[in-house]
Amino acid sequence: MQQQADRPFVTALARGLEVLAAFRPGEGALSNQELARRTGLPKSTVSRLSYTLTRLGYLQPEGDGGPYRLGLALLALGTTALAGYDLRSAAAPLMREFALHNNVSISLALRDGSDMVYLETCRSQARVSVQLSAGSRVPLATTAIGRAYFAGLPQHERQALLPLLAERYGAGWPLLETRLSQACADYQALGYSASFGEYEPDVMAVGVHLPALLPGQPAMALNASGPAFAFDEAAMRQRVAPALLALRQRLSPVQA
Repeated sequence: MQQQADRPFVTALARGLEVLAAFRPGEGALSNQELARRTGLPKSTVSRLSYTLTRLGYLQPEGDGGPYRLGLALLALGTTALAGYDLRSAAAPLMREFALHNNVSISLALRDGSDMVYLETCRSQARVSVQLSAGSRVPLATTAIGRAYFAGLPQHERQALLPLLAERYGAGWPLLETRLSQACADYQALGYSASFGEYEPDVMAVGVHLPALLPGQPAMALNASGPAFAFDEAAMRQRVAPALLALRQRLSPVQA
């Protein structure tokens, strides 16, 4: 939350957005009580906000007074937001081809704060795959896609992100900072990042950075991931990582 001295900051709007941000992928409806717990706002405030958001179509009540689901007005906003990223539409066919050929999940993401937000995800036809979708959030510091994004940034941009990450992880940050520094060194040597069981014990992943070459488009990152029972570290490094680097090259003309 912004400081009170930030006069242009509209606190009521920020609180409404906090309520919307409290919903997580794959969840059902949430009550005002649960929304208050997640946002830290008084329940009376949340009740007024949920009423207003319902009237505007951003929340959909399941009964009188809730619980609430995200409304269709947000779907329209999300579709408009996704359409603004040209690389996503250009990359999607190549990502589907990659997922099917390599029997993995592949995702395109950009940074939001200390997280990476997925813009597009394609999965293979394997019975078991990594179950993340567009809109999913994963941490920057411990995932292959986040590390690739970070490692590919200019030095001054990486330095500017460090205080944000330090604030998020608190006492655990020194160890994570060491690992992130090592990930940057590995990226410079290998051309890709890796996270083998660090974010999720059963997920193996490699990632590459996509620089911001299109006007008005941010830097992004791609990852390829698979379940640990099907992909060990050797398979990820010897087979999946080279294929992901080749896909990055195929996308370069699109970006340029």
